[in-house]
Amino acid sequence: MMPWLLPARLIRAAVRVAALSGGLTAGAALGSPGAVGATHPAPASAGLPEAGTLTVTFALRDFLLNREAPNVLTLHTPWGAQRGTLSGTPHPDPGRRAYYARLTPLRWPLSAPAGTRAGRYPARVEGQLFSCAVRGGTCSARTVSVPVTLSVRPDGRVQSVGVRLDDPVLRQGSLRLRP
Repeated sequence: MMPWLLPARLIRAAVRVAALSGGLTAGAALGSPGAVGATHPAPASAGLPEAGTLTVTFALRDFLLNREAPNVLTLHTPWGAQRGTLSGTPHPDPGRRAYYARLTPLRWPLSAPAGTRAGRYPARVEGQLFSCAVRGGTCSARTVSVPVTLSVRPDGRVQSVGVRLDDPVLRQGSLRLRP
């Protein structure tokens, strides 16, 4: 039996709509086992370009991020924006349960609109993170912005890319001052 195939532009639109509406789980791409409504991976013979992924990993040592605050990062590309909310495991220390011990990597599917020329395109991951210094306990809201370059291949696929959010990135973020 032949699998039913959707045109690539419809799949990209479904991924974009699901991601923007929050209906896509972190790291899920249409056709992958973790995608909304998908139970099996897309067949290799489908002939559709695979979506790339932008993955944000967290390597914070001197800071703890507050689990109760609205820590949200947004991926801005030339083709739109996608939001991601931080999640992870709570800190094991009862005095620090309001903070994350480990953060789950954020993953966004990457796709370019049909007809996008091959090349490099600027993008950025930005957001506001609510952190406290491990030593000293100073807490602040910091706005971070990390530039990213996306590469669109001649076949229309966007190459996967990783972003590491670590202590220097958080320290360089601008402090949000109260009025």
